Amino acid sequence: MKNALFYFIVFPFYGLIQAIKNYRLSWAKNMVWLFVVFYGYTMFRPEFADSTRYVQSLVNMYNNPRTWDAFILSFYSVDEDNQATVDIYQPLMTNFVSLFTDNGNILYAFFGLVYGFFFSRNIWFLIDEFKTQLHSRLIFILLIVFSCVIGFWELNGVRMWTAAQVFFYGAFVFLYQKKFKGMYFVLASALIHFSFFLPIAIFLTYIVFKLPFRVIYIFFVASFFANALNITSVSSFLQGILPEVLLPRVKSYTSDEYVEVIDTLNQGANWYILYFGKVLNYCIAFLVTVIYFAKNQSYLKDISFTKFASFAIFLLGIGNLLSSLPSGERYLILAQFFGVAVTVLYFAKYYSLNYKKAVAVVSPFLLFFIIISLRKSFDTISVMTVFTNPILATIIDSPVALIDLIK
Repeated sequence: MKNALFYFIVFPFYGLIQAIKNYRLSWAKNMVWLFVVFYGYTMFRPEFADSTRYVQSLVNMYNNPRTWDAFILSFYSVDEDNQATVDIYQPLMTNFVSLFTDNGNILYAFFGLVYGFFFSRNIWFLIDEFKTQLHSRLIFILLIVFSCVIGFWELNGVRMWTAAQVFFYGAFVFLYQKKFKGMYFVLASALIHFSFFLPIAIFLTYIVFKLPFRVIYIFFVASFFANALNITSVSSFLQGILPEVLLPRVKSYTSDEYVEVIDTLNQGANWYILYFGKVLNYCIAFLVTVIYFAKNQSYLKDISFTKFASFAIFLLGIGNLLSSLPSGERYLILAQFFGVAVTVLYFAKYYSLNYKKAVAVVSPFLLFFIIISLRKSFDTISVMTVFTNPILATIIDSPVALIDLIK
């Protein structure tokens, strides 16, 4: 930890590079954790982004403090504007920071403190499964893809993607490490973003029904050919089963106006933004199929691996179905997070020449995904994130996005 603190104070970005190079050393994952904290403090917050709205909420709380009782009563309630407070984590963290500052940099440093912990631990869950050094470039590609599916730069959408990191952490601990405490983290994800009631329901369904691996794989394949879900039917179903406090959010996410906004955004997006996620989806499907039809089926005797892999593939199938809905693609991204983890774990535990060849075949497409992901990160990674340290960042508060240097 001493090395991590030293790099964090002197040059966090260089410390990140050293952590990647020295991933086997004990301080490496803590350096990644601290770098995410620094990124949160120095990130560029685009106008109209979620981060800008949360910072404004911090300023309002700082200037107009509420009693603790009034603050607690605001949870899971609907105000006069029919706006519901259905998440606890973001308001609670914002209220805590507002007790001593209205500085948005500090707010996002605290958000980074939580996000960075789970982000770094999830990566090292996979690294720790390799008993020897990672000699193959192919496994490095898979690990980088895993790190990019929900990268540290997704801190801008702090609720959804912090919940995703926490959900993965809990599911891995529960299914793969066979520790019941993982269930608490799975359930806690709904306190960070209300929409995780659905992944939690999927997780509990998987545990209760214990579907065979073959059935799950067939469902996964079929999901690629299924017709798109009808948004009106989905909306009606959800409104019939969910508590009243969640209904305003459900209606807003399934309204015709929201659908139109999403369509407009998609039409204005560059082609590579529209397709890089789909490319990853087919890469995962290809590698999962190679695993399923592998000559050596010894992995089926590994309860930890098969439980985790089965859930990941089950989630991928449902993610394919939900991706046709407005904002439903976020569930597919969550599923891809699990799917890539399966491809890494199989490489670590059941390495075979055929599987190595399969990864090599899709590696150009995986590199395409990595490049586009890193391009997206340039929108919020600032020059200060790369070239300064916490001391300079407190003196110079003028973040400029890396993308502005390139354009």
